[in-house]
Amino acid sequence: MGKHLHTTLADRFKYFTSPIRPCPDDIEIVRQQLLLLNKPARGILLGVTKELAELANDEIKMIAVDRSKDMIEHHWIGNNSNRIVKLTDWLELESIATNINFVIGDGIFNVIDRKCQHQLMDCIRNVLADDGLLIVRVQCNPIVRETIKEIFENTTNNFCAFLSRLVNSICDSNFEVRGSEIFNKFKEYVTDIDIARFGWTKEDISIIEAHQNSSHVITFLTEEIFIKLCHQHQMKILSKFNGSYQLNERNPTFIIRKD
Repeated sequence: MGKHLHTTLADRFKYFTSPIRPCPDDIEIVRQQLLLLNKPARGILLGVTKELAELANDEIKMIAVDRSKDMIEHHWIGNNSNRIVKLTDWLELESIATNINFVIGDGIFNVIDRKCQHQLMDCIRNVLADDGLLIVRVQCNPIVRETIKEIFENTTNNFCAFLSRLVNSICDSNFEVRGSEIFNKFKEYVTDIDIARFGWTKEDISIIEAHQNSSHVITFLTEEIFIKLCHQHQMKILSKFNGSYQLNERNPTFIIRKD
């Protein structure tokens, strides 16, 4: 059994940049939506994304939930009177809080498989108040996938943009891919000459190396299929926004409410 991807990536997560990590525009979208909620508001942050945790204040209380002790130890910015963290599986949200005003997260539907996506959407729906919001950025697959040749023809020194495009292109017909497959495909397609040509750093390459023995499955739905997932669980998309960075069109933030 391979390692959980977050365990191996925890100490290298700091090397991620946009589009894999949110940019200030993405965080501002979430902040503005939280400001619109009736106060005081309380909710759940799925994961320990620092920029989202920093949105907690006297009127916006949040509980961060992550099942990875390593991610919490490496990246949680600390408990205070407005935010705390719980080491718990996302599918056990109802043991944490119910009737809450919001659930927020970045890439949360990407780091789980298709089956778990359905389970998580149900869990989120069950803990939200009737007027509560799910605010989530989703890394989406394009409808027409790029070939490896097309990816290389348009590659820059933004390693995370390259990685995102590569992963999109090698997902299976169910839009899933194992961490070890990402490592194998990178080694198959990318040479040391390519790494030098694009100016990628040893820190960039360490991200790939963390995938080597991982059996963890990640998922990149098309935007259309993610919208269908929401509808299947009686969740209505109110609006969507895009940040400003390479591949921003593939990384919308959705504002979602119970239908």
